[in-house]
Amino acid sequence: MPTTIAEYYADELVDWNESIQHYNEELDNIESKLEEVIRRNSIIGIAEKVEAHMSLINGVSDKFYALLLDFKKQETAIKKNDTFIDDSLINDNIENQQASLRRQMQAAEKEVIDVKFDCYNFLSGILKK
Repeated sequence: MPTTIAEYYADELVDWNESIQHYNEELDNIESKLEEVIRRNSIIGIAEKVEAHMSLINGVSDKFYALLLDFKKQETAIKKNDTFIDDSLINDNIENQQASLRRQMQAAEKEVIDVKFDCYNFLSGILKK
């Protein structure tokens, strides 16, 4: 049986889910490092600076969570009774939603890279002091 558009969309959703899991693990690791800086508490005013970076992490995490919810909705749209719908049933709404999810995922991935860079730059600067 040939692969349907819905199956391609589903594969894309699975890949994005896996990427988000990976990014969340990385963000959890960075968050732990930031919390360690606060526990050391050797620099005056460090908590506020760490809190700003934690807010960046939380912002990206919130976007990932919203994307995961949208992935579930899209998965529901491309399946009927646990079977992928036929290509003839892929309408403009489904195509537009998949394209929108693709753009949102790309933007979130760029944002998580920026947040990770910013946090690691901050952490390496703190270690110098």
